[in-house]
Amino acid sequence: MKRLNILLLSITTALLFSCKTEPDSKAIRQEVLNIHDKLMIDGEKVVKNKMKLDKLLLSDQIKLAQDSVLQKQKINDLIIRLNAADEKMMDWMHFFKDDFKGKTEQEDLDYYKSEMVKIRAVEDSYIKITRESDSLINVYQVK
Repeated sequence: MKRLNILLLSITTALLFSCKTEPDSKAIRQEVLNIHDKLMIDGEKVVKNKMKLDKLLLSDQIKLAQDSVLQKQKINDLIIRLNAADEKMMDWMHFFKDDFKGKTEQEDLDYYKSEMVKIRAVEDSYIKITRESDSLINVYQVK
């Protein structure tokens, strides 16, 4: 009975370790590229929101508002942050090596994992600033 338990435990342990799969560098690279492709589309939204906010700054809605100075400052801040998010994306694209080849699979994996962290940070900044700018654009009903 004891031998049977040990045998079952050994088989279970072997199965658990054999089922554990670590993603390879190609899979991580593809995920990074997929996020990049999505962010390229989101980047269009960032540019459109900047244009809408520029238009809003020049509008009578802001010029005639009671707190126009505060509103202009808020809009300018959003424009600066939209530009910063866009610039962050451009910087990432400039330095990303799509055809990175390390000396080992582990070096490739480490590179693409580090790029995943960077592109996720860009994604987070895009999400945050587009939500904030969308909110203000909706308040003023800018078309």
